[in-house]
Amino acid sequence: MRPQLKKALAVFMMLLLAAIDCPCAFAQTASANSVAPQDDKAQSHYERAVSAEQAGQYELAIRELRGAVQDRPSDERLRTALGVAFFHEGYLANAIAEFTAAIQLQPNELDARVDLAAVWMNLGDTDNAIPELEHVVAADPADLPSRSNLALCYLQDGRWDDALREYTALLKSDPDSPELLYDLAVAQKHQENYEGARASLRKSLERKPDLPAAEFELGEIYWEQGMLDEAASQLQSLCRTHPEFLLAYFPLAEVLRQKGDLDLALSTIQKVLQAGPNAAAYQELAILQKQRGDVEAAAVAFHQAEELKNKAKLQQAAQLATATARRLLRAHDTEGALRKLEFALRLDPGSAKAHFQLALILNQQHDDSHAFAEFRKAFELDNRLKPPPEP
Repeated sequence: MRPQLKKALAVFMMLLLAAIDCPCAFAQTASANSVAPQDDKAQSHYERAVSAEQAGQYELAIRELRGAVQDRPSDERLRTALGVAFFHEGYLANAIAEFTAAIQLQPNELDARVDLAAVWMNLGDTDNAIPELEHVVAADPADLPSRSNLALCYLQDGRWDDALREYTALLKSDPDSPELLYDLAVAQKHQENYEGARASLRKSLERKPDLPAAEFELGEIYWEQGMLDEAASQLQSLCRTHPEFLLAYFPLAEVLRQKGDLDLALSTIQKVLQAGPNAAAYQELAILQKQRGDVEAAAVAFHQAEELKNKAKLQQAAQLATATARRLLRAHDTEGALRKLEFALRLDPGSAKAHFQLALILNQQHDDSHAFAEFRKAFELDNRLKPPPEP
């Protein structure tokens, strides 16, 4: 797959992940009757937490649930409820800890596994999300939201056969879902089943005509099959109706260049660059300028592309090192994970996920001051990664 297609898929997956339903409040996970412990003190904490949550006072709810868990630390339902409250407020490290504790107390606690997977998905960590979702789906094949999230993780992870299997199963339950049909088409495209992908995308657009991601994929498939006129028409239509959908401008510029319309291709790629630096866009700009005879402008664009490519290589290497660190942690090799994270941060000091992962390890080792410093760095780089609240 071409780099720009990988980028397109990655960006759209981020948009999909941002839309994933996650538990909004612990009161939705369990009712007072199902969670409330028998101990009067813990029950009082829990009831006050429910009242606080219903009033929108989530920080107070967290404090009350912490009190309940302190009184009943072996109650996996309370740990799950506290984890959801942390998750709702963006304290992801604390949410991970509570969901993990609930699962250790009761391995068949499916709610905790679903919620833990949602945290990992919010962090873009499919390696950790997939095992939790696989466990849930194996235990409850009728849990369609979990199957959908599992399929999405497979898709993001490039496991096309697994994704195709799950989306095929999901469509048996909901054959008219435009979103499921779109995701099925993405898997089919990456298996080079272009005819199947086009058919799925057309069905998706029949059911939901205003679905720019499906229009975009259809245009890309035309392009990959060398159907330049169809690709240009599809992508130009998308850019007219959704000018904010910047992903479409890049392949459109390449299609227009291949068709020989250099001026229109140039104005199209410049729209991509107006949104921010982009190595592939600068590369395309350089090619266009060279073909138009502007050697000096082409050289400048090539230089900008190379600088961004080198930076991207370091960031990608840091991401791989961070992923390796996670795998080492699952194998209980904490020292190896720490070395990988140190390497990741040497490559890319601005990696929020590496700082966050390092903070999680330091927190488990009770190195509180260093852990908090790493949490703070992660939060400064990515405001989704809130440091843990004060005890």
